Formats: sequence, structure tokens, C-alpha cells
Amino acid sequence: MQSVFERGNRVESRGFVLLWRPGTGGRKAGFAVSRRVGGAVQRNRVRRRLREAYRRSTPFPPDLLLVFVGRTAAGSAPFPDLIAEMERAAARVGSRAGSPGALAPSR
Repeated sequence: MQSVFERGNRVESRGFVLLWRPGTGGRKAGFAVSRRVGGAVQRNRVRRRLREAYRRSTPFPPDLLLVFVGRTAAGSAPFPDLIAEMERAAARVGSRAGSPGALAPSR
């Protein structure tokens, strides 16, 4: 997963930053929340909400490594809005995952 942080593509939204890159062996997702978000209770709440939004949203393309970095807004945003953000991120990744430059970082 460290390679996703170092060389991954980036999709930003209000509630999270999605880092992704093509991988092998199926889709894998990780969730991280910085201490800047708040105490342990707040960070865990953001992580749980992101996991559930990922579970309920439109599936991401297969064979990707995904890391969702939670932002403070994910803890208080209405849950349907968080799911909508997740689906927009899935659409952006889906449109770029098949492109020839998908391995190049988008920074």
C-alpha cells in the first residue's frame, strides 16, 4: 500500500482524498485518517463512515489498489452525500483506469 502513497493517482473530494493505482490480484481498499481530524473517536467515526460508503457505492473497477484518506468533513457530512462523493470518485477512477497514462501520477 505504501506504493499507492508514493506513486498513486489522486482524486480529491470534500470528505476524502482517494489515492489509487493499478494492481494485480483483485481490488484492495485501505482507509487512513490523520490525527489532524481529531481524537481517536472522531477518527474512527470517519473511518467507519468511509468504509460503509465504499461498501454501498457503485463498485470501483477491478485490479486496483485504493487508499481513502479521510478528511474532517466526512465525519459530519450527510451520509447520502458521502456515498455520492464516493460514486463520483469511482466514475473518475473508472474513466482514467483504462487510459494508457494510468500508471503516471496525476500530481
